[in-house]
Amino acid sequence: MTLTRTLMSGISALTIGLGAAIGVAAAQDAAPVPQAQAPAAQAAPVDDAKLKSFAVAFLEVTKVTRSYQPRIEAADTSDAQQELRQEASQKMVETVNDAQGISVDEYNMIIQAAQTDPDLAQRINTHITEAAGEQPAAPETAPQE
Repeated sequence: MTLTRTLMSGISALTIGLGAAIGVAAAQDAAPVPQAQAPAAQAAPVDDAKLKSFAVAFLEVTKVTRSYQPRIEAADTSDAQQELRQEASQKMVETVNDAQGISVDEYNMIIQAAQTDPDLAQRINTHITEAAGEQPAAPETAPQE
């Protein structure tokens, strides 16, 4: 179940990164984001078409995360790290916005719901596996020794 562990750790990392990016995007739009509505949104069922869109977006966001992480870690100053984090967050938001059939809010809601709903997490896992099979191979994991 390595994919499940990868999914859950990726979801946790992406929730933090995308959550910050969503906050930046919401602030830029000057539209308040009512946090009290998030639990109600999580209770809504998510159809397979939305999960397929999520899976494709998730894989693309993961590529952004993997491309920025080494640069963030190698940055000389905390200011440089923060600048790279903001740049990465913006790219993640753009990536989700460019995805067909899902918004940033829906993406974030699915990530949050998957952290507390094992059945949803399994359905997401299935769609990510299928979507990964349709995309060109990319270095997804570190070489095992």
